[in-house]
Amino acid sequence: MLTLGTDVNFYSLLPPIILILTASVTLILALFIKSSRFIALLSLAGVGLAAFLNLFLLIEVRSGAISSFGGRYIVDIPAAAFGLTMLIGLLLAILISFDFVPFEGLDFPEYYPLLVLSTAGAVMMAAANDLIVLILALEIMSLAVYVLSAWDQDTEDAGQSEEAGMKYFLLGAFASAFFIYGIALMYGATGSFTYTTIIPALAADGFTQGVLASLAALLILVGLGFKVALAPFHQWAPDVYTGAPTSVTAFMSVVVKTAAIAALLRFVSYSFPFLNPALLQLLAVLIAVTLIVSNFAALVQPGVKRMLAYSAVAHAGYLGMAVLATGDVAAKAVIWYMMAYTFMNIGAFAVLALVSRQQGGDSYDHFAGLGRRRPFLAAALSVFLLSLAGIPPLAGFFAKVVVFQAALSSGYAWLAVLGIITSIVAVVYYVRVIITMYASEFENYINVPQPASMMGNIAVLIALIATIGLGLMPNVWYRLFDVGKQLMAGM
Repeated sequence: MLTLGTDVNFYSLLPPIILILTASVTLILALFIKSSRFIALLSLAGVGLAAFLNLFLLIEVRSGAISSFGGRYIVDIPAAAFGLTMLIGLLLAILISFDFVPFEGLDFPEYYPLLVLSTAGAVMMAAANDLIVLILALEIMSLAVYVLSAWDQDTEDAGQSEEAGMKYFLLGAFASAFFIYGIALMYGATGSFTYTTIIPALAADGFTQGVLASLAALLILVGLGFKVALAPFHQWAPDVYTGAPTSVTAFMSVVVKTAAIAALLRFVSYSFPFLNPALLQLLAVLIAVTLIVSNFAALVQPGVKRMLAYSAVAHAGYLGMAVLATGDVAAKAVIWYMMAYTFMNIGAFAVLALVSRQQGGDSYDHFAGLGRRRPFLAAALSVFLLSLAGIPPLAGFFAKVVVFQAALSSGYAWLAVLGIITSIVAVVYYVRVIITMYASEFENYINVPQPASMMGNIAVLIALIATIGLGLMPNVWYRLFDVGKQLMAGM
């Protein structure tokens, strides 16, 4: 059991500190330099440094977690691994945005500082061992994303983007209210905000305290379920993902989701074993509903972007299957899944951004004949979609194997079977895009003149290599966090 201290280890805080400094410096420079690409390059440098330090931090915490602020901020293996995953996702999102943002008329230098600042909050969410730290980090992350969702103001899609930002803000504020009420009730039940001291208080098992703590956990689950996009709290995701600029959607689909699932994993692993067992059963039901609703809804979507939005909701369900296992088993499965998901999902959105730029839309017709017009992008998108479907030997296959194993090990065999069935359903809507690219031809597509996007193609290439490499050599990433001691520092 981790003991609380009063120390502040600045080494453990370096990644978010560097991100905040990068956001601050680039935001000030944006007042004088109107070139968003220069700001993007500075952001890449700062984020790259943060990712480099985070990698060393992941290696160091294999020998023991690092605690700061009296145990309220803990960098253990899951926190460091999730942090590295989010920083990689941010780097790829910046690469996608480099040419996409100017082309779409979204060329405002403040765009990149907001991306970086949001990721700083996300990294802190993964390491938050205290409910107050968690809500502060969540709001830092969320407020920036609310603005980014409504970033498109000067194109024909401006109304849709404004609607996405407003809907995300209003529903997000509503979910935050549930979250804050849950925190207040948890403090009333346990007298603490910190997980490490909440655990022994919950173990005392008084009737009134147990009921109050269970109600608190339910409200907190609602707040985190919104961010993860578990049904029925997923309603915002398809509309916001579709209305936001594609580069922002790519960022949200990996960075925001990783932060939310990291917070949910820590909260469930620490508190749920000491609460009413019905809470875990309720979470299992939410996950089952998420898998069914999202996968069948994705079958009937008119556009690839909206289909990928429901796909992102479906993958929240697969991640939830691992979370149910709690503790180290859950942590290992979720860490591996999120790294694989980051590459294959952001890669798919990167291709979507490039195709929609050239052809003026993201309907299936716009992808017809892409295999002949843009063979590299078509081949890359095929790999990403097959990986998302869980086809071997790609990264998505091993990712689904580990979450199904986690569900089986925790006694949720019925949920693992449901996950396999819905994965088969998912193959249909993923393969539909591939068939359209290679077996259909649409002669009247709109070909919008555009310069080549070197940065966008680099992002696609990196994601492609990682998706294939993680599938062929899964142990390379797995060994970084698979150590012979507990991953969760407070357990």
